[in-house]
Amino acid sequence: MNRKEVMSQIHVIYNGNNDIEFTDVFRQDRTPEIQNPQPNTVTHEQIKRALSIYFDVNQNEFDDHYIEINPNGNITVRPNAKWGG
Repeated sequence: MNRKEVMSQIHVIYNGNNDIEFTDVFRQDRTPEIQNPQPNTVTHEQIKRALSIYFDVNQNEFDDHYIEINPNGNITVRPNAKWGG
């Protein structure tokens, strides 16, 4: 039986909302130091590094961002802000 592989996404709130395919952020030509990253095993530091390369900004741009790695493989990156009132 053929199963269609579901690609994980990174939902980023940075400079507007962005939904990016995991494989577009962790391309080997951009992040060769991160070997074979998987959505459920990648570290927060690796995510910050890969996003800084993807957006062509300093890695500290993501220091105040909250990172959530969801069980389904999707990753959410958003400013670390208090929600609600």
